[in-house]
Amino acid sequence: MTLTPRPHLGKQFVRNRRVAAVAGLLALVVPLSGCGTRMSSEAISAADGSAISAQAANGAAGALTGDTGVIAPGAVDPSAAGLAAAPGTTGAATTGGATTGTTGAAAAAGPAAATGAKTNSGAKSAAAGAADVSGPNAPCKQTLAPVILGQTSPSSGIIGASTFNMRAGLALWARAVNAAGGVQCHPVQLYQMDDAADPARVTSNLNDMVNNKKAIAIVGAGIPTTFSAAKRFAEQNKVPFVGGDMIEAPWFSSQWFFPQGGGPLAAYAGATKEAALKANTKKVGLIYCVEAAICGTINENFEAMAKASNLEVVLRKVSSITSPDYTAECQALKAAGAEAVFVALEGSGDARFARSCLSLGYAPPSATSALSVSAEAALDPNFRKLGVYLGTGNAPYQANDNPGVKAFRAAYDRFAPGSSIDQNTISQWTSGKLFEKAIANVFEKARSGPITRDLLLEGLWMIKNEKLDGLAPGISFNKQAPPDQNDCYALLNLTTEGYTAPKGSKFECFKGLPKGF
Repeated sequence: MTLTPRPHLGKQFVRNRRVAAVAGLLALVVPLSGCGTRMSSEAISAADGSAISAQAANGAAGALTGDTGVIAPGAVDPSAAGLAAAPGTTGAATTGGATTGTTGAAAAAGPAAATGAKTNSGAKSAAAGAADVSGPNAPCKQTLAPVILGQTSPSSGIIGASTFNMRAGLALWARAVNAAGGVQCHPVQLYQMDDAADPARVTSNLNDMVNNKKAIAIVGAGIPTTFSAAKRFAEQNKVPFVGGDMIEAPWFSSQWFFPQGGGPLAAYAGATKEAALKANTKKVGLIYCVEAAICGTINENFEAMAKASNLEVVLRKVSSITSPDYTAECQALKAAGAEAVFVALEGSGDARFARSCLSLGYAPPSATSALSVSAEAALDPNFRKLGVYLGTGNAPYQANDNPGVKAFRAAYDRFAPGSSIDQNTISQWTSGKLFEKAIANVFEKARSGPITRDLLLEGLWMIKNEKLDGLAPGISFNKQAPPDQNDCYALLNLTTEGYTAPKGSKFECFKGLPKGF
């Protein structure tokens, strides 16, 4: 991956590759009309982490229409630098405009080559794959039946700007794995649907993908404000959700949910701890929104999260993500002596909070969720001036110190160089890698027949202390029971120089955090 520092923004992607690369990625993810962002393409190109705007989507793939995107198995040019072909009317990402049931020449490649690029351990992996001809890394002898997966996430609406790259991350994984022959020789057919953070649309999307399109699982679900609707569907229909936004604590509450990383409360507690360390303080505060259930969960558990790092909560203040100004809230936090603040708002609200506090001469280091920072907020000079710590349950996309992150970066550089990228991109890539790992656990059955829901569940239940090559802390699942609680986090930092991963892909863990559900 090409990362070139710019004096005014820090690490940035090369601008002169932007137009072709964004067009390529959008051809893959099948963008929708009206994505809900308000950014120009120039703003996107300047952002370290950003969402692809509706304007860029329409310009890159204006011929696409409809609410459903599907990435279907098709011929892949292994030498393609970008995401090549224009999709057909169904939204299938193919080469030469043809949708087929094979992966063309790429079908001969083994799943271990999913990224199409070398890593430090590439030679060893290749040698191991060649020796272990009967294992999950053995080359495919034939292309098997496609495996159908689905994803619902908000690409439009009030939070669409912050969450759009969930689609891009999972689409990148699907393109990379199909280029290598599929998951255990089964090409991936991925349906991606926008729900605009509307619970009714979430339910409708899930019903369509599972009952009509016959998806065996939902992968990389973006349900940060609609978790209850998704959970109800999963439990009523016995459908596994493999990875997703990891915003709500109840991701660890159901046997049908398989989170791909560390728990949400650990990410929030970790970001708060790091902000307090920056301010050299024990006194922290909270501003949280009234609109989303997760904001209430953070409020209810904030005392316990702070206590895990020996911090004192001096004030918790409720507000709205639609508030035009947060001067009153900043004044209250300042008067209470909060020298570091957790901000549980939304991307544009984050920027308004920073502006309001700075107008009072109040600049507390802040903490928040990596998902909540929209592209506009990431560019906002006031927000950057505060110095923002973002907790995440997966390795930071700015890290480059383990095989899992290097494989992600190599796939990005091959298939979508220069396009929009943020923490959502690597998190949903990780969701795809979790699906891959589950099927690798049952590879003999997968290579002798179709990949079914029951087979996927069998493979998921075998996962114990799995780190996905450094993309995740140790995750473990249980047969017919909720997953093990995972209280570990990694760190991103946003400053005037842009995003960094100050601790690389290192995970730190808490003991004794509440479950939050």
